[in-house]
Amino acid sequence: MPESATQDSSVPQQFANVLPPDIAGAGQTRLLIKAVEDAVQGLKEDVRDIKSHRHSDFVFHICIFGGGFLVLAGMLITGYMKLDDRLMAITNTSIRAETKLEDLLQRIPPVPTPPARR
Repeated sequence: MPESATQDSSVPQQFANVLPPDIAGAGQTRLLIKAVEDAVQGLKEDVRDIKSHRHSDFVFHICIFGGGFLVLAGMLITGYMKLDDRLMAITNTSIRAETKLEDLLQRIPPVPTPPARR
């Protein structure tokens, strides 16, 4: 029987602590992998930074939105109050004008009716 047939087909339990031999292009591949790992490391740090600041950024934007809403609401209320004051002034002026016209109408004598023609 050949010796290879008698060997156990299980996974070896001990591995040699040796790097694989440089096959054609393996060194270049290692350099590319190292460059990609360095680039990805920067992205990982950026993602960690974004994750650590996401809550404070969200709260900041909500506060800005709420402040803008309050300013807009204040402007609308102030505009409504000024409009209401102007409408009251116009109403008072028109009431005075109507009163004066009614007084003038009472002072004018009635128009004489022409005599009936026969």
